[in-house]
Amino acid sequence: MNAITPSAYHTLKVDNLAQVSSARLPLQPLGDINMDSPASELVTDFAVTAGRSIQGSASIGQALATMKQAGVRLLLVHDHDATFTGVVTSRELQGGRVVMRAMTRFDVQRDEVTVDMVQMPRAELHGIPLAELKRARVGDLVETLRQSGESHLLVTERDEDGQSSVRGLIAASRVGKALGIDLEHPPEARNFSDICRAVLGKYE
Repeated sequence: MNAITPSAYHTLKVDNLAQVSSARLPLQPLGDINMDSPASELVTDFAVTAGRSIQGSASIGQALATMKQAGVRLLLVHDHDATFTGVVTSRELQGGRVVMRAMTRFDVQRDEVTVDMVQMPRAELHGIPLAELKRARVGDLVETLRQSGESHLLVTERDEDGQSSVRGLIAASRVGKALGIDLEHPPEARNFSDICRAVLGKYE
């Protein structure tokens, strides 16, 4: 097996999603994935696998139930016109802090908190262009996830008119599962060198 060095990978370019107003909503089994595998192998492509979404007016209870039923940890959020407005994750809903802040800000009870109140708006999100991913390796994804601290990265694409939409996503849990490490809560992986050693240890 080839040696893995931290300098071999880089943080991928990300774009702000403030102007992205749509998401393409229609996994394949993981093969033998390593740090040098094509990054595109770990993308959940909404052109192949339907992405999960929810209307912003739905309650957070409905959002959690949708996540549980679909087996996902992130939902795309849309308004009544099907315009993409942001995302909501199970980590935020179950962590309590975001929900408590919404309860205080909007002066509502927990069962009155809506997805709109707790979503991460698209203006605060970043996505990796699909064209960028096609040139990237899994190690680049690991480095990008490590730098961002996010549990998910959205993937964007431009149409013939130059308009961007959400094409898919990358989940840290899926990348970690493919490599045999925990990218969401890695107790021993405090830096990229530690992550590389953890991956190498899987194959020893």
